Amino acid sequence: MRVLADQSVRARCLPLLVGHQSSLEQVAEQIGLEVTLQAVKDPQEGFGVAPEDPIPVLELENPIPVDPPGRASAGFGAAAVEAVLRAGTMCKEGSADGMVTPPLNKRSMHMAGFQFEGQTQILGELSGSRRYGMLACSGDLRILVATRHMALRKALERLDVGAVTKQLRIAHEAARGPLGLTQPRIALAGLNPHASEGGAFGDEEKKILVPAIKRVEDEFGWSTYGPEVPDVVFAEGAAGQWDVVVALYHDQAFIPLKFAGRAQAWTLFVGGGILRTSPMHGTAYDIARTGAAETESFRFAFEQCLRLAEARISASCSNSSTKETKTSSST
Repeated sequence: MRVLADQSVRARCLPLLVGHQSSLEQVAEQIGLEVTLQAVKDPQEGFGVAPEDPIPVLELENPIPVDPPGRASAGFGAAAVEAVLRAGTMCKEGSADGMVTPPLNKRSMHMAGFQFEGQTQILGELSGSRRYGMLACSGDLRILVATRHMALRKALERLDVGAVTKQLRIAHEAARGPLGLTQPRIALAGLNPHASEGGAFGDEEKKILVPAIKRVEDEFGWSTYGPEVPDVVFAEGAAGQWDVVVALYHDQAFIPLKFAGRAQAWTLFVGGGILRTSPMHGTAYDIARTGAAETESFRFAFEQCLRLAEARISASCSNSSTKETKTSSST
């Protein structure tokens, strides 16, 4: 709400909040934010609201949670999942150009009966895609996380040639798609210390990672560097040597990302056709409704969504013009 209260933001886009209007108004009052909201009955009405008018809110069907703020609850989890699904459906159906999501508390989601590992899986299943993932970015460091929110043991059990091949393909497609790169430099991080140092510290590199790199090159003609030494490759990515680094498990990716700084750290859903960005921080239940949360990370994620949506719209208009020109020439 702080970001959308900025008229310079509203001059660039038509925003629609998905949530409970009364709860949002209560939060605004508690933190001393001067903002006015208005209820809308559907997305079409919401996206028709003028920039100078109150911010439109599409009401959730889930009941307003009555739980105390700042702790996990089924009510919060159900509302959050519904909000992600409603916004994702708008993007899938084309009524919205993009969506920006605050973090979602995984425990609240699980308490509500949803066993998704996170928002990436929610949107992946909603999109119907067989290949989707999360690209996490901070400055020049962009990391595709091969396994996301799960126990480390489970993540390691999932790593086989087929699974790693799929993640490498997603990384290459994301680099050539949303990132707009024609010859991306993709690096795969090793699993073991020193990328196993020739088998001295494990054989996953030889048995899984190298065959996956070869399969992607044989099947698609895409070259991948690696397996690279994991304690070096992320620093190289931050220095701009790699366009995308593929990490094999959650903390292998997010420790270097969060050392790189959170203010301009964001994530991008890739592979499912839905444009979704999000800040990289968590729900921060310890400061819920205190007004202490900073807006810079969310504002930056919002800006990335605007930038990518504008680029997508521009490309679509350019393609339409090209088709019309060809049709006119043929006629």
